[in-house]
Amino acid sequence: MADNTSEVQSYDDHKATYDGFISGCIAITLGTFFILVALVICGLANTHYITNLIVGVGGMFLGMAIIAVEAKAGSNYLTSLICWIVFALIAVFMVT
Repeated sequence: MADNTSEVQSYDDHKATYDGFISGCIAITLGTFFILVALVICGLANTHYITNLIVGVGGMFLGMAIIAVEAKAGSNYLTSLICWIVFALIAVFMVT
């Protein structure tokens, strides 16, 4: 047996670490979705390229800002999800 053992951690510390990990995974996933929709708008939309760039990059930065605010507030990312759905619908209308 080893003479050195690990520290005993409480369940609350473990739960806080796990909740932070899950929150970070959700934030990164939503951020990736915003980037993918922005790339679709910039590359495939049927409008002028400056309009595509403004809407795509602007929507991406707005989405990232909303994700950052919700991550700092510790919320459940519902506002970010709704904004992503609206952004994706804008992309659908711009591409078709």
